[in-house]
Formats: sequence, C-alpha cells, structure tokens
Amino acid sequence: MDARKRRSRLAIEQAFSELLLERDYAKITVADILARSGVGRATFYAQFKGKDDLLAELVSGLCTCALRVDDGSDLGPEQQLEQVLQNLWERREGVKALVKGAGSRRFADCLRHAIVSRAARTVPEEPTGPAGQMNRSFLLHHIAATFVGMVQWWAWSDFASTPQKLAEDFLRATKPLFE
Repeated sequence: MDARKRRSRLAIEQAFSELLLERDYAKITVADILARSGVGRATFYAQFKGKDDLLAELVSGLCTCALRVDDGSDLGPEQQLEQVLQNLWERREGVKALVKGAGSRRFADCLRHAIVSRAARTVPEEPTGPAGQMNRSFLLHHIAATFVGMVQWWAWSDFASTPQKLAEDFLRATKPLFE
C-alpha cells in the first residue's frame, strides 16, 4: 500500500474510532466518517465495503494487537495473560467503545475466536484435574468465553481493576480446573 493510501486509511480508522467514542455505532454514517476524516467517498469505498467492513477490520486489528505477546515463547500462561490484559488496558478507550456499542457482538466473537486459538496452543493436550475429564473443545471455549466475559465486565466497570489484579482474579477462577 502506498503512503497516500496508508494515510487515508489511518485517517478513516482514526475518525471512526473517535466517532465510536462519541456515539453508538448504529448512529454513525459513512458521511460522518468522511466529514471527520477529510477523505472522499471514492477513497473510502476503495478500501472498505462500508462501515460494517470498517468495524470488522477495526475489531480484528484490536484483537490482533491485544493478543500480541512479546517473547511469548518464554512466558508462562500467567505472564501471557497479564500482557494481553495490559495490551487491552492500553487500548481501553477503543475497547470500551466496542464493548458498549453495537460492535460488541463482533468484538466478543473476534476475541473469543482468538482466545480459543491461543488456549489451544497453551493448554496441555491431556490436562490434569477436572479439565482432563472434559471435552477439549468445550474446555477451550469455556476458557475463552470466561475471558471475554471478564473483558466485557472490565469495560463496563470503566477498567476499575488493574491488568495485574484482573489476571490474578481470572487465574483464581480458572486454575481449579487444572488442579
């Protein structure tokens, strides 16, 4: 992508993110995005099919960025969890806008899918404790759904807990499955 297209795309994404903080997704129009970004209609539609496509890309980008763990191969599950929560904390305004708005289902689905994938690489094939007696797919989806619910609660409570405290609480709730 050339520099001009990249600048236009960033302007569109920034304008859309700002608008999500100001009003509900359903009340945002492409015209609003264009006015805020200073980008023309043809430029917008050359990069996105519409505002739903823009939302999907924004959510996907946020999930990808939040789940990025530096040197993840050297970190245990506890440290990975804390780093993921720290990444979400650093993007809390965007997370809050997505969780509280019409994009909440898409955000939750994207995050759930990403966590299932991450958990599949982290959870042993034959875990110990009650988890070892569960269907693996069910276990992975349970962990992911619990994580997504925690992130939603965190956003609804205006991120009142620190990433470290939230990681501790999440592990207190899930570790008994593996003991």
